[in-house]
Amino acid sequence: MSTDPVVAEIVVPGSPRAAFVGFTAQMGEWWDPILTPDSATFTGISIDPNGPVAMVHGDEEYVWGRVMSWDPIGHYTQEFWLGHPEDEATVLDVRFTDTGDGSTLVRLVHSGWNAETEALREKYTHWDDLLRRYAAHVS
Repeated sequence: MSTDPVVAEIVVPGSPRAAFVGFTAQMGEWWDPILTPDSATFTGISIDPNGPVAMVHGDEEYVWGRVMSWDPIGHYTQEFWLGHPEDEATVLDVRFTDTGDGSTLVRLVHSGWNAETEALREKYTHWDDLLRRYAAHVS
């Protein structure tokens, strides 16, 4: 087991701002419903730039994070407790960097693991798959 951050990267077409919008405002469109409390009722993800991040299932919301940094030019950070208690929150840090050729490098770092959450970390190695879904959505 490890407490090292989980890191995933992908290059997507467009500007860092467009990549940011695709990642945040459109997260519910590319997120895999299987990674929600009930895939059959999943309708989206709600992100308040000044507050909670939640899975939306019809009229119900399941809060699983809180925005820490919201910079549409290139940086998004949130506390993350999907599948584990809020008091064991980890951190998602996503940076959007212009590659200079009309595309953007998206680098996601999921950190904050400690001895208490080390066993949970193994459940969060699916970021490469989610970023591929995200890239297909914004391409």
